[in-house]
Amino acid sequence: MMLRSCSRSAMLAAIAVLLVFQIGGCAMIQRQETNSTEQLLSAGGFAIKAADTPEKLSKLQAMKQRKILRRQGPDGQPQFLFADATYCRCLYIGNEMAYQTYQRLSVEQQIAEDRQQAELDASMDSPWAYDWWSAPY
Repeated sequence: MMLRSCSRSAMLAAIAVLLVFQIGGCAMIQRQETNSTEQLLSAGGFAIKAADTPEKLSKLQAMKQRKILRRQGPDGQPQFLFADATYCRCLYIGNEMAYQTYQRLSVEQQIAEDRQQAELDASMDSPWAYDWWSAPY
C-alpha cells in the first residue's frame, strides 16, 4: 500500500512540474509576441505613454490588453491603442498613418519569417542534408 501511495505522489508531482513548465513556456511565447508587436508599433510611429502613476496604471489595466483597438480620437480622427499593463506598463497610441505603417511592417516581417522557414524546409528536403550515401540499406 505504501508503494502505491508513493507512486501516486510521484505521479502527481511529475504532472505538477510539467504543468509549471507548460505555463512558463506559454508565458515566454506571449512575452516574445508582445515584444515583437511593440517593436513594430514603435517603428510604425506609435507614441509610447508610460503608466508612471498608480492612477495611470489602474486605467491601463482596465483596458483590453495586448490588442490593437480603434477608437475616435479627441479630434474626430481614428486613433489606435495598444495597452500593455504587464510587460512595459505602457500605452501605444497611433494615428491612421502609424497604423498603416505598422500593418505594412507586420506583413513584411511575416513574409520574411515565412521565406526563412521555406528555405529551412527546402534545405532539409535535400538528400545531402541526411547523409544518405553512408546509411546502411
